[in-house]
Amino acid sequence: MRRLLWLSLGVGAVATGIAARDSGSTTAPPSLSIPGHATAAEEPPPRPSGPLIGDGALAGVFDVRAIERVGDRYEAALRDGRRAELTLEPRYQEAAEAVVRLTRAPRAAVVALAPDGRVLALAGRRATAPGGGLDGTPDPTLALDVWAPAASVFKLATATALVEAGVTPDQRVCYHGGVRSVMESNLVDDRRDRACQDLRFGVAHSQNAIIGKLAYQHLSPDVLTRTATELGFAGDLTDWALPGPRGAVELPPQTDLDFAKAAAGFSGSYLSAIGGAVMTNTIAAGGVQPPPRIVAAVIDETGARTVVEPAPAPRIIDGAVAADVASMMAATCRSGSAARSFASRAKDPARAVAGKTGTLAQDAPYYMEYSWFVGFAPAAHPEVTFAVVIGNAESWWMKAHTAARELLDRALGTRPTG
Repeated sequence: MRRLLWLSLGVGAVATGIAARDSGSTTAPPSLSIPGHATAAEEPPPRPSGPLIGDGALAGVFDVRAIERVGDRYEAALRDGRRAELTLEPRYQEAAEAVVRLTRAPRAAVVALAPDGRVLALAGRRATAPGGGLDGTPDPTLALDVWAPAASVFKLATATALVEAGVTPDQRVCYHGGVRSVMESNLVDDRRDRACQDLRFGVAHSQNAIIGKLAYQHLSPDVLTRTATELGFAGDLTDWALPGPRGAVELPPQTDLDFAKAAAGFSGSYLSAIGGAVMTNTIAAGGVQPPPRIVAAVIDETGARTVVEPAPAPRIIDGAVAADVASMMAATCRSGSAARSFASRAKDPARAVAGKTGTLAQDAPYYMEYSWFVGFAPAAHPEVTFAVVIGNAESWWMKAHTAARELLDRALGTRPTG
């Protein structure tokens, strides 16, 4: 999996983006083969007959690089001659495009979903300079590819498995250290355990010793792998027109220190931006998982319009478990690792955000610090779910939780959209 990850990181800059088509002119997308899609030289798959349930039937004829702004909506020409009306909303899409540029990062991606799975925004960008900067190229494939470790976002999978195993959010744990690592002495009770907090605090503050200790004492690799996969950290997206897996999970086989570190997000888990948004939407939706869709309707050559209906949303986790994990995410933004960006919103239920931060640096094949924020708002009654992932160089301009705040501020009208 690591070889696959770094191959993805090595993909060169791609001239993509969403072109305006108010005047009727278009810019042809560049030539790039995307797994799971037909190329220009291939025959498109047969057209499905009857109603469209989910947009998965359009896989192979829909190209994310062909998206265009048409007046107050977005469309894309399908490879079989039809056109697709998209679910993208201008206020979110414009905000997402602005935010990935503001990060100035070597690479960045943003995805926003409605609770029913409609994609409201999908944007990515590669900076021209290896160290980042304002010059860069839009690349929406970065929102679909798995190119970043999940980092502490994986703590949401661990917290879900712990709650399912009977650990309550307010179950207290005594610990020491854990700010930047998990040590052998963190796994069992130790005379150095001078501080005591609960699971909610562990998730909200990304306290690694708490998460590692609870995972070591209550979980097994098989159980955590199964929960993470079901929640959405691995596997392909179903009923979905665009390519790419959600992520991948490869945990150590034994319940040991390495397993505790992986449970805290130090290794063994990878995630795409779309995968992070779908996973988070599962928690926001009370444990059901609406498949994402980016096509709202298909228009054929005669002008006939076929609406794309949402695909069935399976239940992934119990509603009470989802509510407990959501409460930990709300604490992250109220008083935890994202409080600097979102604490002021926590005072207003209509603006409060629930989320999870994640940060992990890797040195090979070159240095990159991955910064994550996944979340939903409002925390009590979600209207939008989002995932932001940034690949920063050693000198960076913005972390993901700040970018997420900018996304919400711009989409909801408290920041300029230019």
